[in-house]
Amino acid sequence: MKQQESECLECRGTGWSLVRRDGTETVESCPKCGAKDRIGRLLRMAQIPPRYGSRGFDAYSIHHPLQEEALKRSIEYVSSFPQVPRGLLFCGPCGVGKTHLAVAVLKQLVQEKQIRTRFIDETELLRRLQYSYGPDSPETEREVLLPLFSVDLLVWDDLGTGRPTEWVAETIRTILNHRYTYEKQTVLTTNLPLKSAESQYLRGEPIRTQNLAERIGQRLYSRIMEMCRIVEIDGPDARTEIHKAGMDFQQA
Repeated sequence: MKQQESECLECRGTGWSLVRRDGTETVESCPKCGAKDRIGRLLRMAQIPPRYGSRGFDAYSIHHPLQEEALKRSIEYVSSFPQVPRGLLFCGPCGVGKTHLAVAVLKQLVQEKQIRTRFIDETELLRRLQYSYGPDSPETEREVLLPLFSVDLLVWDDLGTGRPTEWVAETIRTILNHRYTYEKQTVLTTNLPLKSAESQYLRGEPIRTQNLAERIGQRLYSRIMEMCRIVEIDGPDARTEIHKAGMDFQQA
């Protein structure tokens, strides 16, 4: 019978391998299968949303020079980890691949270096925390927050989207200050401009978009600038312009 391609050649699918030490043979857990199992568990623990589960560096599409530069910086970050002085802050408009690259960084680090990671979306995190205070909640505030404090890498998606209340600001400060103090690596994404954007007009009246510092507060903004290296991304919106126009993707 032909051996299945997915079967481990080391243990032939048994999970155990024969090891000889000092003239004595013994049976131990297969190191290759063990690593594969650990990676699987770590990826499940990361809680990557299904929509982003297949996002990797090889699937990232380049339509702008800043996207090419962002991909390069992301790969360099993974290669140097954990000897990296700062995390990454991906910033740019919607649909240019910020979340894609952040998830690709997380997945590659799990697969190459088997570190503990967690993905969170800011809006979903705040919703879970608010719900945790209710009597019927399946999880407590501590259970929600503890992994965000302790994992080796935290990917924080859509920074600044939460409603700017004092509770929201204090919650974000608590998490990020803890990671800063204990030198834990953090990768963030945001759609908000870092500097004041030009005013747009609606019915002749100026409408000005808040920048990130105004949205989250100058104190936290300053801390993030110290924690993370800025990676600006620009290009067409993959959700509208590219798919609508039927443009071919240039794979990296």
